[in-house]
Amino acid sequence: MTKAMATGMATAAALVNERLCGEFQQAITALSWSADGEFLAIASAGGELLLWELGGSGVSDMAFAPMALEAGWLDAAVWQPDGQLLAAAAGREVRLWDGAERQWHPYRLDLPGSVQALAFAPGSSLLATASADGSVGLWDGRGRLQQSLDGEGQGFQTLAWRPDGRYLAAGGEQGRWWLWPVALPARQRQRRSGGAGFA
Repeated sequence: MTKAMATGMATAAALVNERLCGEFQQAITALSWSADGEFLAIASAGGELLLWELGGSGVSDMAFAPMALEAGWLDAAVWQPDGQLLAAAAGREVRLWDGAERQWHPYRLDLPGSVQALAFAPGSSLLATASADGSVGLWDGRGRLQQSLDGEGQGFQTLAWRPDGRYLAAGGEQGRWWLWPVALPARQRQRRSGGAGFA
């Protein structure tokens, strides 16, 4: 039994044949792939965000050099599920990078507390933000706050949308979880292009 298993392992094809790596001077705080697999976003505790651009033959040149976002810590970075928008949280603000245009949007989303989590609604440009002050913000495709959800004073640490985008769940730092039914506007459910959001 042991010998047969060892032989099988020896003849099986390797699942991983190479490795690519890099490093920051500070701890890595977030990793996120774009929906099309073209970009890998890497955020650090030093306030830097790095984008690796992948081609058909492997990793090519970086989309841009590490960029400081005027904050000592990047708390979260997440891609739009069906688009090319990247949301990055630094302190109490959120910045947006458009993969289609390959540039940062000029404006920033300012929140009342430090950002703990970000989540785009599936198939939508609606962005949920969770803050340390105990609020969840719902932002539309042009960066306007649509609604603030109260968590009774406790900060939120994590967010998750149901796959159809009709429910948003949030987990609090004191062990309590919350679930909100969300009525997404039809235009939000149908908007899937990264370039169309936050214009």
